[in-house]
Amino acid sequence: MAKKSHRFAHLLQHFRANRADLLIRLRQYQEDPTELSLARLAAVLGALECLYWQALGCDEVLLAKKIARTTEATTAYTTDAIGCITSIFSAKR
Repeated sequence: MAKKSHRFAHLLQHFRANRADLLIRLRQYQEDPTELSLARLAAVLGALECLYWQALGCDEVLLAKKIARTTEATTAYTTDAIGCITSIFSAKR
């Protein structure tokens, strides 16, 4: 049981750090919607998606649901930006 609580605490620490970074990057993108701010926002969203799968892998379903709700709420504000991210990276290939 101790290992599970240690894993949970570790994942929760990363989630909180990424959530704070997400708010900063989202605010930066809204103030200055450049490709750089968009790429930084995409990096944080990617980190949260990775964290989601790690939480599921560690059987931390409630934490995974919280991470999913956070990313879904963010994409509600950045739907156009997410489409732009896809087009930028597909154009560079």
